[in-house]
Amino acid sequence: MDPAALFSQFAGAGSFMGAALSTQPRAPPNAFDEHYRAYSVAMLPRGGDRENVTYGGKIIMPPSSLARLTQLNFPSPWMFQLRNPANSAASTHAGVLEFIADEGCVYLPHWVCFFFDRSALV
Repeated sequence: MDPAALFSQFAGAGSFMGAALSTQPRAPPNAFDEHYRAYSVAMLPRGGDRENVTYGGKIIMPPSSLARLTQLNFPSPWMFQLRNPANSAASTHAGVLEFIADEGCVYLPHWVCFFFDRSALV
């Protein structure tokens, strides 16, 4: 096979060994890559009176995420990259404080919500 054709296959233009290559980044099978509906911690019952959550760098996640993380056997403490699907340039990092959120939801500190709202305008 010609080296240029081989390079184009690895660069995402074509298929390799019968499998189509994608230019979209994909998480490895053993990665934690989940999508949640994000809410301000003020929406969490009793969340508004917890300043360590409102202004800190930790998020509240659902219990299923704890189950998945322990199943993957990741060492703790866990640090997550938070991304805005509407703006791929908008991302930040946060730790997790508790696993008490409703399934499918994550509660973010006020400054993270503000950051993602502002980044949607850029």
